[in-house]
Amino acid sequence: MVAPPIVLPADLRQRFDGQLDGETIVAWAQFDLDSSNRYCSHFAVLTERNLFVLQDSQAAQAIALSSITEARIVEGLGVDRLRIIGHGRVLTELRYTRRFRRDVTRLHRKLSRRIPDKQGKPPEERPDWLELVERQAEQQELCPKCGQLIPAYAEGVCPQCLQKRKILWRLLDVARPYRAKIWGALALTLVVSGLATLPPIFNKHVMDDAIAKLDLSALWLWIALLACTILASEAFAGLRLRLLAMVGTQVTADLRHMVYAHLHELSLRYFAKRRTGSLITRVTNDTDRLWDFIVFGSVNLVRDITMIGFFAIVMFWLNWVLAIIALAPLPLLGALTYYRGMKMQRLFGRLWTYWSRMTAVVGDAVPGIRVVKAFANEQREIERFDRRSDEYTAKEQEIHVIWTQLQPAVSALMRFGALLIWAVGGYLVIRNGNTGKYTLGTLVAFTQFVWQFYQPIMELANSNRMVTRAASSAQRVFEVLDTPPEIYSRIGAVRKDRLEGRVEFRNVSFSYEGAQPALRDVSVVVEPGQMIGLCGPSGAGKSTFVNLLCRFYDVTDGQILIDGIDIRDYDVKWLRRQIGMVLQEPYLFHGTIADNIRYGNPQASEAEIIRAAKAANAHDFIVGFPDGYDTMVGERGQSLSGGERQRISIARAILHNPRLLILDEATSSVDTETEKQIQQALDRLVEGRTTIAIAHRLSTLQAADRLLVLEKGRIVEQGRHEELVNKPDGVYAKLHKTQMEMASMVAIR
Repeated sequence: MVAPPIVLPADLRQRFDGQLDGETIVAWAQFDLDSSNRYCSHFAVLTERNLFVLQDSQAAQAIALSSITEARIVEGLGVDRLRIIGHGRVLTELRYTRRFRRDVTRLHRKLSRRIPDKQGKPPEERPDWLELVERQAEQQELCPKCGQLIPAYAEGVCPQCLQKRKILWRLLDVARPYRAKIWGALALTLVVSGLATLPPIFNKHVMDDAIAKLDLSALWLWIALLACTILASEAFAGLRLRLLAMVGTQVTADLRHMVYAHLHELSLRYFAKRRTGSLITRVTNDTDRLWDFIVFGSVNLVRDITMIGFFAIVMFWLNWVLAIIALAPLPLLGALTYYRGMKMQRLFGRLWTYWSRMTAVVGDAVPGIRVVKAFANEQREIERFDRRSDEYTAKEQEIHVIWTQLQPAVSALMRFGALLIWAVGGYLVIRNGNTGKYTLGTLVAFTQFVWQFYQPIMELANSNRMVTRAASSAQRVFEVLDTPPEIYSRIGAVRKDRLEGRVEFRNVSFSYEGAQPALRDVSVVVEPGQMIGLCGPSGAGKSTFVNLLCRFYDVTDGQILIDGIDIRDYDVKWLRRQIGMVLQEPYLFHGTIADNIRYGNPQASEAEIIRAAKAANAHDFIVGFPDGYDTMVGERGQSLSGGERQRISIARAILHNPRLLILDEATSSVDTETEKQIQQALDRLVEGRTTIAIAHRLSTLQAADRLLVLEKGRIVEQGRHEELVNKPDGVYAKLHKTQMEMASMVAIR
């Protein structure tokens, strides 16, 4: 798997005046300050051989990578610098504000990998698959087709590349398992379209062969044929609608499953960049909107086009002169429809964004309703929702204005078509004495044909609204399905009978979204069964450490090994089943207490659930509820106290029976008695397991075999509690002293 080349915007590439020809672009970044710290728009492009720096209107400065000995970021107050040094001399300096920190940091990271070390040895080659994973993460905001930046409102869907036809054809590919029913519906559509051409012809014969000749037998014959045609047409139309409704329901159910299942395959990085409300909308509203298109849109388009063709053929067969007159308004009608469709297409993408913003407010406020009520902010939340609702309403009104303002013109054109038939046709009938091709029956038939001809045209014009909405929805659905998982299992991924639990971080570095590194060159070994405590100030990299161990993200540099095997070589799902987590804020799902404990092992029996609850010191309070283990805990466990939720979370981890255990502030924010009960449960849980414990409350880490003290992403100290607390001027000693002073102040009060 080879990483695709970086796409450089065409206008930027042109500014380099051919200097990039023949170069393989690795990264590029914009920076916004000149040497006098004045705002500007400068660019740097890194290739495999050179670093090009473009400033103002000057020719780009080309610096050979072989002449660079160091690339260093110097952080300042509001202004950072990327300093490029060659043999003790500053070759160039890129100055930038926080706005461009992520891009320049990414450029710096890739440049550093290509600088030879002090002995002149070239950097180690990185595997293509790792380069590809990083590239995918970095280019998530760029359209993979056109290379343009995707607007924030578009939620990952490029408005420039929204091709309705291709998207909707792809949607029909999803319906392939049901093609027999679809072909049946299409056949019925052709039958209904054919039957629709018969009533006007029968009406012509009623006028010319029955009424004009005063022939009752002919009258009853044509009336009977008309009745049979109506009954057959309605029967076939009803059967067609039933088939399409069933297919639409099945296809949308398949799509919902595909989207929701694929969301679970995506990494945390994907969810971090998108609103929860927009993802829920894709799974629910967007797939439901596609049902409308499949049932009432796709085959109806075929029906309308077929009927237009049938009516046109029959009209020319009856009388080509009147047919041309009837079709005279068609070019103007087509132009108006196209104009309206283009304007509506641009608005529908933004309309969905306003809808997702509105649902995001609900998704944000409802789970936090306790905080809302605690601060008496109900009215504030209502006003926040109303603002988003008003924005959505205003955008929807814009669409309605465009949709409805041309409707009178379209309807008037249809009416003028019928008027022309009456005027010209009536004149020809009178001049020809109601004989030959120009009879009263022909005139009546043509007036009916005009209405039936323009009716599907009107529906096609109005269907542009449905097609545009369906295309936008389908694009958002396929955007999810087309997003490749950043974290995936390789072919032949490793699964073992049992993990020993030896963990090694080997020169690990990591950064989120190309920003400042969260971990820097971390190396540590944890032996099986050891308990390691992670401590340090906020933002030191403790949570990142465990996120990487669980492979929620992949390392930027270095390796993480478990039992001597790189975690990227393990099967992802199997690896995570070997890891148990007890979080600071335990998440309980809506359901019973037993169901939440069983989440750690869905096949567990009731006896095993009770045994795990007893080990977690949760059994006593559970049986105190009227419904015991069948007590409903409510969404996120809101009906339980923090300590009760934590002990259920520990019971879940015990039932999971992991080889590696992660404790993330598991005893924070609880009272002393509850902390004692939780600590007893944790002591049982950690027995015989490799454990990584994070805690701000340093007293909870005293039982750890070793403490790792992190600061700014680096391990600055490690050892046992007794060693570190007595280390003069040590980071851990300072943290411990501060906490002791705070505890004594609280005790005095």
